[in-house]
Amino acid sequence: MRIQVITDSSTNVPDSYLAQLKIIEMPALVNFGAESFLNKVEISAEEFYRRLAAADKLPTTAQPSPKQFAAAYEQAAAAGMQEAIVVVVSGKMSGTLNSAVVAADDGAIHRAPLKVHVWDSLNAAMGAGWQAIAAAEMARAGRDSAAILSELTAIRARMSTSTTPATLRNLVASGRAPRLKGSIGELLDIKPILAMVDGMLEPVGQARGRRKAVAEVVNRTAEALGDRPARVAVAHANVLEEAERLAETVRGRMNVTELVITELGPVLATLAGPGIIALCAYTVQAR
Repeated sequence: MRIQVITDSSTNVPDSYLAQLKIIEMPALVNFGAESFLNKVEISAEEFYRRLAAADKLPTTAQPSPKQFAAAYEQAAAAGMQEAIVVVVSGKMSGTLNSAVVAADDGAIHRAPLKVHVWDSLNAAMGAGWQAIAAAEMARAGRDSAAILSELTAIRARMSTSTTPATLRNLVASGRAPRLKGSIGELLDIKPILAMVDGMLEPVGQARGRRKAVAEVVNRTAEALGDRPARVAVAHANVLEEAERLAETVRGRMNVTELVITELGPVLATLAGPGIIALCAYTVQAR
């Protein structure tokens, strides 16, 4: 059974993995006023941060449309695929899941002879991206869709995503962390520690100052992984040097089998703000 993996750009799968594993990526939209741009297609990270610095108002985002997903289904069918596994960011945080489902269920926009399985990662950034990568690796190895979805259930349960933002402005404005409130804590340099919990970004702690907050993100991830081998992603929004230092810390603290550093890009940087940094990791089974 030939299986195509499809994902959305907010899962942050690095371009090298997209190419190697032939994953189809659906770009979300970034809107600056009346101007709209497809993430990674019509606007680069560099151009986004330039525009953001000059903008009077925060940009907004929009999930990929059902028509975009339908086009991906048609593309997969045309390539001879019989099934598709669509790995998307948490349905509790984005409408992307609904777009993928609508495209799969609506015969008026999706006529491809393709069986579609839409997978809610209950995560974001590489917390979802690792799931897309794992699905594509299993598909390439010849696993059937039932086996892939069963293994994805186990991987999703083992996924750890922790983060600390540089500012609360974007997260509070976006509503993606509803229990997080802007407060006097910003004036006192109190940084929240956030984690993905049952598909939502929830505050799980705080620290005074950036250095201690990042250290707590490391501690939480190390505790979740223990001494077991793990794949780890350092995800950041325009703080590459800090991400590279964090990667070295991670290698020294954890049993890392694979580590990637990813730029969150325009959509997630809009929602979470420049300067946010995260660890997305899961333990791997012996092969």
